[in-house]
Amino acid sequence: MKSKGAKSKGVISICLTAILVCAASAAAQYKVVDLGTLGGGISNAYGVNDLTQVVGVSQVAGGFNHGFLWTKPHGMKDLGTLGGNFSSAQAINDASEIVGQAATSQSTSYAFLRKGSTMQDLGSLGGSSSQANAINFNPVTQDFTQIAGWSVTAGNGPYHAVVWDASLNIMDLGTLGGSNSFAFGNNCREQVVGAADTAMLGGSHAFLWDSGTGMQDLGTLGGTLSQANGINCVGLVVGYSFLAGDQLTHAFAYAGGGLIDLGTLGGSVSQANAVNDLRQIVGSSTITGDTDEHAFLWTPQRGMQDLNSFINQHSGWDLRGANSISNNGKIVGSGLHQGQLHAFLLIPE
Repeated sequence: MKSKGAKSKGVISICLTAILVCAASAAAQYKVVDLGTLGGGISNAYGVNDLTQVVGVSQVAGGFNHGFLWTKPHGMKDLGTLGGNFSSAQAINDASEIVGQAATSQSTSYAFLRKGSTMQDLGSLGGSSSQANAINFNPVTQDFTQIAGWSVTAGNGPYHAVVWDASLNIMDLGTLGGSNSFAFGNNCREQVVGAADTAMLGGSHAFLWDSGTGMQDLGTLGGTLSQANGINCVGLVVGYSFLAGDQLTHAFAYAGGGLIDLGTLGGSVSQANAVNDLRQIVGSSTITGDTDEHAFLWTPQRGMQDLNSFINQHSGWDLRGANSISNNGKIVGSGLHQGQLHAFLLIPE
């Protein structure tokens, strides 16, 4: 559910809890699962659903990257391509529908939807590239109603945020007055988040879009750039923003009324990548001294916590970044395991 001065944790908790109901507290312990690779050296997990199905990207033996689907019974499975040499799986919903990007045999790369064993080319706005980054899930119909991503426009012009509806019709979401925009997340209410250029030169801001109000500028934490990466079904948005001076980036949460700085794990940089319906937020942050980057879990009660402190300290893992969290608390991302960058799955114990 499928990228980068902090207020005190007490202030954050007060601000968010006033708007949101209490979140589930952080799990005390997680089992960490190495998802392996497709024969190459590295892998990264981008999405996980409540069925413990995981998608992401891995190197194959020839050195190219391919999208994968991991399940407990079958391990990591290569999803193939649209005829070219690479692909990436970005998100999976609870209907086991997968979206991402794959290369074709014509030196183009397009967004895809995979249902069952079929990978379908979703096309573009007329340009030679597009990518699907998020797919929602309707619990009533047990299917998706919207896919969100981006596309190059006709004539290989600017990049624009797009959505595909249930019939796979594509719609251009526009921008915030500038040239480019990208959609990175959506929710069950068909709200979309991402980043879009503003009319200000060099400015790109996080946005929230819905069909009634269009694209809303969410602003920044004082800098010129921000990006929204995820949104849950109650409309809580997460992402990252530059602070004043454009030297540091911090993770943020937005529930109306402005961005809230989520702080860091002691370092200079953090970003929030995903949020579930329990208001649990995951991402990555540098630690004190900026000597390493660690995956984090954030809740209103406990603030930002290092996920490395929740696993067996003798596991050999250095969890670098968390990219997705399911509604039942499973977390995926990538980390160093015995010197190799591998996709991981964290299962609450």
